[in-house]
Amino acid sequence: MQDAHAQQLAYHQRRQCKPGWQDLVQTLFSGILATAEGEDGHQFLRLMGGDLARRHPLPACRTVGELEDNLNRLLAGFDWGEVTLLPGDRSLTLAHIAWPQAPHADQGSWQAAFAAVLEGTYAVWLQAQGGHEQVPLRWQGPEPQHTLMFRYQTGL
Repeated sequence: MQDAHAQQLAYHQRRQCKPGWQDLVQTLFSGILATAEGEDGHQFLRLMGGDLARRHPLPACRTVGELEDNLNRLLAGFDWGEVTLLPGDRSLTLAHIAWPQAPHADQGSWQAAFAAVLEGTYAVWLQAQGGHEQVPLRWQGPEPQHTLMFRYQTGL
């Protein structure tokens, strides 16, 4: 029997697989990354994520719990998985699970491209809650168990 986490991931992945659309998005992402030089492709995807966040604004939140709930409501509307917020002294870690997979894609490139879109999306949503543009929100790199980890951290 699968554990609850594996069942949740499998459920989201079944819902997220939309033949044609998944292939189109994967083709666009890989084309952007293949034709842009260096970090330019990832920066473009961050900008697209930010634009998406502005089109779907996050309601004002008073607590971290309310922020997490509102983020998850927006993500559910996209079928983009779920996020858990882990506050620290001077940071906020975002653990994003059950994000859409691209069955025919190079998984490393797909993960990096989707993470870049989420970087832009989360950054705009956090700035709208009073965050500062100078405080970076960054993907922490590939993680095991299909979790995308992001850190929003002020200077030490």
